[in-house]
Amino acid sequence: MAIIATLKSAENGYTGSAHSIASIPLSKLTAWDGNVRKTGAGEGLDELTASIAAHGVLQSLVVRKTNRGKFAVVARRRRFLALSALAEGGTISADAPVPCRVIPGSADATEISLTENVVRAPMHPADQFEAFRELIDGGSTPADIAARFGISEVAVKKRLKLARVSPVVFEAYRSGDLTLEQVQAFAVSDDHAAQERTLSDLEPWSDDPDDIRRALTEGEIAATDKRARLVTVATY
Repeated sequence: MAIIATLKSAENGYTGSAHSIASIPLSKLTAWDGNVRKTGAGEGLDELTASIAAHGVLQSLVVRKTNRGKFAVVARRRRFLALSALAEGGTISADAPVPCRVIPGSADATEISLTENVVRAPMHPADQFEAFRELIDGGSTPADIAARFGISEVAVKKRLKLARVSPVVFEAYRSGDLTLEQVQAFAVSDDHAAQERTLSDLEPWSDDPDDIRRALTEGEIAATDKRARLVTVATY
């Protein structure tokens, strides 16, 4: 069972025991060279940094003590990199306490690093879109969400648009019957009934995103049409 360890000071370092949970100063942490994730480690780091700045570290880093009195981050290195970026930018102190799970030196660090990167299942985009919609319904603004999760406000609005397609279309996407590109095509219209009719009419030879857009915009007049230029689109 994890225990709470204490620190004498940033200078003296960690004083807890193996398998313990501790708050370790950021300055005492260092990246572990043996981390198995070597490709794409920096992808999405801006988003993670913004999330930690807004919500703190929600999952403890996994570390083990080194011979130099520091702690090598064996797992959740991206959180360490995000914290380091916040410290470099002056958002947090270089000695900010970081929740860490300390493993014994005898533990197989490579296996732990591999488990961290292989076992976890990525979140389905539909779940993220729906969560953003719930935040908006709860009073947040697209600008709030963008700042807290490190993405652009335009990206938030696009995801909200996808979250507001017909529930039938949304569930088809969640279950894997539709691709993201197809859902984006459905979002060209706000008419849920029309979306559902188009979905029910889809055939293997006519399920291209462009086909879906054409089906949902059939009868609409383009802004370049000469009739629109004469009387304006709204009037026509």
